[in-house]
Amino acid sequence: MTEMDYEQRRIRNSVDDIVALKAKMYCELGPGEDGLLSRQLRARGVPSIAVEAPWAQEVNMTWAKELGVRIYLQEFFTGDLSVIEEPVDCFILAHCIAHFRFSPYILMRKLYDALPSGGYMFLSTVNAGSYMRVMQLFNGQHISERVPPKENPIFVERAKEWNRTGMQQIWDDWMHVKEYTLPEIKELFTATGFKIVKAEHRNNHPEWNRTFWKKNLAIKLKPNLADELVVIGQKP
Repeated sequence: MTEMDYEQRRIRNSVDDIVALKAKMYCELGPGEDGLLSRQLRARGVPSIAVEAPWAQEVNMTWAKELGVRIYLQEFFTGDLSVIEEPVDCFILAHCIAHFRFSPYILMRKLYDALPSGGYMFLSTVNAGSYMRVMQLFNGQHISERVPPKENPIFVERAKEWNRTGMQQIWDDWMHVKEYTLPEIKELFTATGFKIVKAEHRNNHPEWNRTFWKKNLAIKLKPNLADELVVIGQKP
């Protein structure tokens, strides 16, 4: 199974959850270069738009132009979400939160305010206590990303949004700033006003084969070792 196969499985599982909410208009925050999740939403025939960072490369918009998906260029934390014209009743934040340089509470409060009563918030992210992370630590490997000796020039301008020192910071490259546990994500939802309707550790590859059997045995004994966190909240 290739890395793309892994990614497609994860996204398909998320899309199943998202479509089941039966929202009238979905909005993915940070669809990324390929827009894989938004692509699958469009393939399912559900209406969706997206919000992407103003500094996103042109390739990040190519897929949207091909599919006719509207993208708003807004910075999540300082941008104005009120410019969104569509009546969004479900925001999607899939595997973005680990990259945030600012407190996720800031964004979650903005999203809560932007949703109508009964609207949904879908969030998925890597599990900080996953089997992979535990085994990396057990084997003496680093569990955070490598700090490069030189800053990637692509990120120099982008980093000015959060780095006003003029000096390279560890997090200026597009690496994970913090990975979360399920109790932390649940608190993020409840503290910002959402009622949690689903919160789980998800194992995206439950096959009992040569590749996954050790991981799946560990997850069967300790479900908190699963690959991913998935939380869905609803605005009362």
